[in-house]
Amino acid sequence: MKIHIDFVHLPNVNFFKNLIRILENNGHEIILTAQKRGRLPQILEKELPNYNIKAFGKHRGTLFSIIFESNFFRFFKMFLFVLKNRPDLGLNVGSFPQEISMGLLRIPNITISDDPERKYDFFFHNIFATNVLFPPIIKKTGKYKTFNALKEWAYLSPKYFEPNSKTLDYYNVKEKEYIFIREVSTGSMNYLSQESGLILSFANLFPKDIKVLFSLEDKSKVNLYPKSWTLLQEPIEDIHSLLYYSKIVISSGDSMAREGAMLGVSSV
Repeated sequence: MKIHIDFVHLPNVNFFKNLIRILENNGHEIILTAQKRGRLPQILEKELPNYNIKAFGKHRGTLFSIIFESNFFRFFKMFLFVLKNRPDLGLNVGSFPQEISMGLLRIPNITISDDPERKYDFFFHNIFATNVLFPPIIKKTGKYKTFNALKEWAYLSPKYFEPNSKTLDYYNVKEKEYIFIREVSTGSMNYLSQESGLILSFANLFPKDIKVLFSLEDKSKVNLYPKSWTLLQEPIEDIHSLLYYSKIVISSGDSMAREGAMLGVSSV
């Protein structure tokens, strides 16, 4: 079977990478596409070096870019890609261009989601998706299926993840003696209504005697944060070990907060 997976957001890399290896080991052909969003294509090349990943459609973090470049214009490129390659199945997390293209061409496709608050998503799911997988947080039936887990378990399960304390040496930190911070950009549909620089607004309140490692999506604002904080550059080597050994995880986005909590770390 030829399976097409589309990547539109950084957390999707971890979500799909183990599945890709399992599918390939079972004899399936995997074709990959990605959105040009931040360093997503470069991180994919590092994590999945043996694949020819076709990257198209930009996401610049503005409302215009989200609506037109990331979705409307990207749909036409995606439709031509799917038409040319004719996969047997499509998989995505939040990719309307793939979902709509597959639906129009009557190719089975599965969308994975954990954003039930985005009501307009269901309009496209209802028309174009074959199945939609949600954790047990919605009561829809029919094509909507439930999986009894958060999607982060696909790579944080002990089957796949084992923390490595040697990672701490590179950043000169010690176990449970540093804070891990993630500040997301509000230039995406998930965070358009959220206050920009949420953690920045109280950054001066952090204790001065505890080291801080921070992941910043919009690096143009790095000079606004305390100079003593250590900025992490993507792709971050073994980021989940850094989460695991931290004293606390503070994130303005949902994915990394869930990751910290699932690793047993106090997470805000």
